Amino acid sequence: MRPRRGDCTAIHAITSVSCGRDHTLALTGTGKAFGWGGDGSGRIASDSPEYCSTRAARPNAVEVNFTEPLVAVAAGHGVSLAITCERDVTVWGANAAGIGGQRTAIALSTPQTIVDLHDVEAICAGEFLFGAIDNDGAVRTWGLNLDGALGRPTQRVNAAPGVVSALPRIRDIAVGKGYMLALTPDGDAYAWGANSAGQLGVGHLESVALPQRLGVTERFRSVAAGATHTVALAFDGSVFACGSNHHGQLGRRRPAYAARPLRVELPEAVRAVAAGMHFSLALAESGKVYAWGWNSLGQLGATDAADRHEPTLVPGLDAADAIAAGEAHACALTPSGLWGWGSNASGQIGAGGRTQLHASLFMSSR
Repeated sequence: MRPRRGDCTAIHAITSVSCGRDHTLALTGTGKAFGWGGDGSGRIASDSPEYCSTRAARPNAVEVNFTEPLVAVAAGHGVSLAITCERDVTVWGANAAGIGGQRTAIALSTPQTIVDLHDVEAICAGEFLFGAIDNDGAVRTWGLNLDGALGRPTQRVNAAPGVVSALPRIRDIAVGKGYMLALTPDGDAYAWGANSAGQLGVGHLESVALPQRLGVTERFRSVAAGATHTVALAFDGSVFACGSNHHGQLGRRRPAYAARPLRVELPEAVRAVAAGMHFSLALAESGKVYAWGWNSLGQLGATDAADRHEPTLVPGLDAADAIAAGEAHACALTPSGLWGWGSNASGQIGAGGRTQLHASLFMSSR
């Protein structure tokens, strides 16, 4: 099914996109952030249908309430992060556990600055787990420290931001369900936290409380984390995956899980990867998008709801520039606009239907 262009309330030049549990964020070239869907999108929850509510799917984006331009956004599980032009970090959304032990409540639509986080270059947001890289390459983590998810010693279960001292200089990070990944400038990969399916790629199924280097020969350009699986892109354009494979998210039928990265067979070189809850995406150098794994809500962009155990071409996307994956939905940024598919239970792909295989989110004028 070919993606459809939908009606748009405004035209903005979108430069990046991030998908969370059931919301989507888009960042424009002027530093504005727009959101669709549930908590973390910038919408105000309400039982009344005449208000902008997460309880009713709405096709229009909401501009997140910032007073200064942004340089990056990250959508998590009901919580979102952003880096401001001053390189501070702000947070908004809904999280029953608070965030990093610093507050018991987070404003749904009004961003709040996280103290003691400055000169930040990159961020990642998950479920009760968050991370940031500063301009010296140091990683700071905060949130719940179950299974060693923070990668550092702490006596607090819900800890404030602190440095992961066991890491070298880091340029990229990703967060899964209770675990984290980090890459050095040379492409060495480190992992820590929950590891019941081998998602850390370190060769065993035990949780890791401190960062452990992956003992592989490949050097990685980027990494993406699902719920219990990891997808990594090597510098040569090849893709590797480890962790759970019960929906085919490793790009093969067997084994049921892999404790070390396995190569995913793709028909062409890849320049970006993304991971949803139990599915994976790859953006090829040609601009084509491939998807595999869990598909019960159409998150692979196919015309059915059957899982795929090998990469399958997403139809209608031949010139994508970027991809992103949420829990059960996905997005691709193209020269003609931002497209979304998969679950739309909270309006995270912007169209009027509750669940659609493809729908237009927001048009780009790039």
